Amino acid sequence: MNWSKKIVVVTGGSEGLGREIGLAFARRGATVVALARNEDRLKSVASEFLQQSLSFDWIVADVTNKSNVVSAVEEILHRYRRIDVWVNNVGKSTRAAVMETDVDQYREFMELNFYSAVRCSLAALNHLIQSSGHLVNIGSLASKTGYPLMAPYTASKHALAGFHHQLQLEAPANVHFLHVCPGPLQRSDLFDRYLKQADGLGEAAARPGAGVRMKGISPRVLADKIVRACDRRKTELVIPRYARILFVLRQIAPRFADWILLRSKKK
Repeated sequence: MNWSKKIVVVTGGSEGLGREIGLAFARRGATVVALARNEDRLKSVASEFLQQSLSFDWIVADVTNKSNVVSAVEEILHRYRRIDVWVNNVGKSTRAAVMETDVDQYREFMELNFYSAVRCSLAALNHLIQSSGHLVNIGSLASKTGYPLMAPYTASKHALAGFHHQLQLEAPANVHFLHVCPGPLQRSDLFDRYLKQADGLGEAAARPGAGVRMKGISPRVLADKIVRACDRRKTELVIPRYARILFVLRQIAPRFADWILLRSKKK
């Protein structure tokens, strides 16, 4: 697919996977518009794109705020007259024993991981219909299955998966919907990020994926796969692919699948 002159919007586009997704589209000729709350990070990413002669723009916006999202969409249309791809990338994980969680934790994660994607999707959808564009929701393997010590995150990603499926069923067929379900990413800062939350839960809980025995995924490799999945208008991208076996097995023999899942946890 020719991405030249296409407008690609990435929420949480100032760091991590969002930054890599932006770079992957920009290297193929697209103009990338990153939304994020931190203006300094956005400016830093803008300099990085400029050094590579890549087309990049940014808007400071909080996707948990409806008026921010509406204003951002209006500003994008004012600048570029169209939206061809919208990537809902904003999200975060946590570590917590399910018996020790409270409703406020679930409310927080539903707002950031679920409601923000719903808010952005509904704001962008009519414009994607006009461009026969792409809506990409970044889920997780946790969109498909639970995993110990991640209950608020898993619940919010399950909700996102349900909303995404409804869009596929009900929205006009000219819009491409892609649900991305990756395992843990390679991030040097993840252990420090979850260390305090994992206190008393075991050292493995602070590691990517709460200690799941799975090789970390390169954000750059994943970003390239997302662009290729949009090229081919695939409906779902599960990384690693072998995780699909567990998802199918859980429908057939749930107790056995859960036994395998628990066995996968690092000590």
